[in-house]
Amino acid sequence: MKKIIYQIIIIFTLLTVSISCDKDWLELELTGAVPFSSELLDTDEKVFEVLCGAYDFLQVKYYSGWSSYYMLANLASDDGVPVGGGFSDRPEYWDFYQYEVTAENPAILQYWRRNYYGIYRANIVINEIDLETNAVKQYKAEAKFLRAYFYFELVKAFGDVAFYTTNLAPSEYNISNTEKSVIYAQIEQDLLDAIEVLPNKSQQSRADITRASKGAAQALLGKVYLFQEKFAEAATVLGTVITSGEYALTAEYDSIFMKSEEFGIESVFEIPYMSYIHGDFWGNGRESEGNIEVQLAGPRETAITGIYNAGWGFDMIDSSLIDLFDAEGDAVRKYGTGYGPELFKEVLVVAPADDANNNGFPDAKEKEGWTGWYQKKRAPYIGYNDPGQSPMEATYENNERMIRYADVLLMYAEALNRKSPADDGKALDAVNEVRERAKLPALSGLSGAALLERIKKERRMEFGMEGHRYWDLVRWGDGPAVLGSRGFTAGVHEVWPLPQAEVGKTSLVQNPGY
Repeated sequence: MKKIIYQIIIIFTLLTVSISCDKDWLELELTGAVPFSSELLDTDEKVFEVLCGAYDFLQVKYYSGWSSYYMLANLASDDGVPVGGGFSDRPEYWDFYQYEVTAENPAILQYWRRNYYGIYRANIVINEIDLETNAVKQYKAEAKFLRAYFYFELVKAFGDVAFYTTNLAPSEYNISNTEKSVIYAQIEQDLLDAIEVLPNKSQQSRADITRASKGAAQALLGKVYLFQEKFAEAATVLGTVITSGEYALTAEYDSIFMKSEEFGIESVFEIPYMSYIHGDFWGNGRESEGNIEVQLAGPRETAITGIYNAGWGFDMIDSSLIDLFDAEGDAVRKYGTGYGPELFKEVLVVAPADDANNNGFPDAKEKEGWTGWYQKKRAPYIGYNDPGQSPMEATYENNERMIRYADVLLMYAEALNRKSPADDGKALDAVNEVRERAKLPALSGLSGAALLERIKKERRMEFGMEGHRYWDLVRWGDGPAVLGSRGFTAGVHEVWPLPQAEVGKTSLVQNPGY
């Protein structure tokens, strides 16, 4: 065997010497790969498959750290606490909570990559498809919506980031930061283009309801305007969503995140999940169409008979949010947001025999940050996953509500209150519409700064644990006052660090303070 190997080496060496001066020998054609060509995408069906690839990165994927759009923001706010198995369990999450995030944080890197992967695929649909049909025209509008969404996630989290609207050639990979105002301008234009083409939600078939609609693009544009303090523009476009008649509030707050309300009357933009795993979830594949966030947030180490499966106990509700619900007499949204000690006293809990408290959390109270309240909006309901697949923890079908009609109403109220001249009467009407669903009395006589403070409080109670709070505090300039005791530093923590893995191989400049 060794003799044969030596002979091969000698032959290869002689061959190399004999043709080393021939440049053609060095110009090898890559085998085993198919170069991309728009000519291959010659039917609507093929183009749609590429578009679905862009949609795919709306979902959270597990690689080396869950890059949850909502959980990282919850933990950086005053809504959530990491808990899990303690400080040593997913320390990257504790870094967000304690404001010790560094550029090496793996969740930061995955959050970054998730959005750029989506942008890359959206750019293909927008720029590299030659087919001209009505269907492709809509696909390109959807891709612009997706590109706008992914870039919005990036600029609000990182500020000035890498920016391109056509995919880069290898010679262009050494990219630098682009000022976020330039990126915001492109986000706005993409959404305006999409609005002109996308159908209303009522025009979508049941099969197409998972895709972007005109209302979703308008609502996202309103949010983009609000984050830039373009209040008049935000009020106008959000008002259009409200008067469209396409949306309304779900009758019962407690049912918003139930299966029965997926893509329901309150859903403006929603990310679907399904019970399906392809590849080896814990191995090299690590791919699932299920919502792993549900498993992350479920009650640790135990199941609650007839209601919830066991979870991993991350992202518990901070006591200050429960205290706010109690102070405001807001029982509807309190119990629609979380479940705590009251539940565990009333139901039979599957717990070890030596669990003296019979609360279903044998060691939970010993864990750092444990508050007794788990979030309900991503609860691991029995029947919401597929026990026939492994791991079943990765098969939860709970969809993510990215923009709800209640968000449109409260953003509209804020825009009306903060624009010049203000329209506090209409703003208060929108606030009261949201409060009525929560079975709270209507407010009156509020205007100006007092009304704005009320809107801030309503947003926290309405969207508790949905990932909005941190971004709201940052854009309001309230981060130091609310989060200063946890380590929030003005001029630093309004944005997250750019991942060092990306900074180190480009001309990107790191954010100050990191």
